[in-house]
Amino acid sequence: MSRLPGRTALAGLAGLALVAAGLVGPAAAPASAAAPLPAYLDLPAGTEQLVTVTSDRWSATRARMSVWRKRADGWHRVRGPVTVRLGWNGWVPAGKRRQNTGTTPAGSFAMPDAFGNRADPGAKLPYEHADGDDVWPYEPRDPATYNIYQPSQASTSHWRTDYRERLASYGYEYAYAVVLGFNLPGGVHWSSKRRQYVARRPADTARGGGIFLHVQRSTYTAGCVAGPLRDLRWLVRWLDPARQPRIVMGPTGWVKRHL
Repeated sequence: MSRLPGRTALAGLAGLALVAAGLVGPAAAPASAAAPLPAYLDLPAGTEQLVTVTSDRWSATRARMSVWRKRADGWHRVRGPVTVRLGWNGWVPAGKRRQNTGTTPAGSFAMPDAFGNRADPGAKLPYEHADGDDVWPYEPRDPATYNIYQPSQASTSHWRTDYRERLASYGYEYAYAVVLGFNLPGGVHWSSKRRQYVARRPADTARGGGIFLHVQRSTYTAGCVAGPLRDLRWLVRWLDPARQPRIVMGPTGWVKRHL
């Protein structure tokens, strides 16, 4: 005994008839989810941990930070997005950045080290617990020590006050900080003569130094990226040099096209 088609089946048959008659088109397939930001990026082979910091405009002083982990089936967000602060003059492409301009360099950078005014929270990256003598100089008159963490300001240095940071004096702001690989020197080694670290291949003294991802204390930075304490502490613990962590940052559209 045959069954009469139900209301749903009749509606389906009517729809097929309309399609066949050319009166309507076939139903559209559901839109697939947009690809995650890391899918647009040309990252170094072996990168399995990624931090992205993006905004809508070059002039932005706020941005969105997300943390990503690469697995067998692709990239997955593991933290964020959270709001972070940028330099008071927004972004500038890293190659065009100049010292003392209040700009945050846009680009793709390694994340080689971490430090903080608080004790090591369990970092896998090399971590320096800053004390009252530790200094980060970016003195153009002293290229050999430019943009290098220093355990002290030895008598061999003549860093002007505005061109060096005594790390302990930053307190909460540098509770935890990750060094970003912007304009870092090469061949850094200890000089027994100077009692400081010096570089065989100095950084470019015109571009500035001391670009970190650190804890937020004010509404903008001098060029760093600053975020909430709990996120920075978590990140310092999570980053693993074996997974070649990287940070990509800048205006979203520019990042997708150029990085």
